[in-house]
Amino acid sequence: MADRTRYGPIATEVLYEDDQIRIWDQRLAHGEKTAPHRHENDYVLVDVEGERIGVAPLPGHDDRAFDRPIELPVRRGQTYFVEKGSVEIAKNLGERPYRAVLIEFKESAREGD
Repeated sequence: MADRTRYGPIATEVLYEDDQIRIWDQRLAHGEKTAPHRHENDYVLVDVEGERIGVAPLPGHDDRAFDRPIELPVRRGQTYFVEKGSVEIAKNLGERPYRAVLIEFKESAREGD
């Protein structure tokens, strides 16, 4: 059966997009959560500011990135490569605002490989 769940955007705002990449700005206030969202492309997450971020997979989804909620410290310049496929909610667990930049690698760019 097809997944008919509606998902929100993976971050706050698209800053740039072309045929190979899409760059997002992610901002969350203290305690704020993202909408449930699905990562359709591999991406790199770059920490900009904040203290701690939590990510929880949505129940009922086969998630390649992780199978239980995780918490990560936020360190300016820290990068994480994440494979596509996760369906999740992120939450700012710190007292200060959280900010990151996400760089998605579009699947269509791989066709020429």
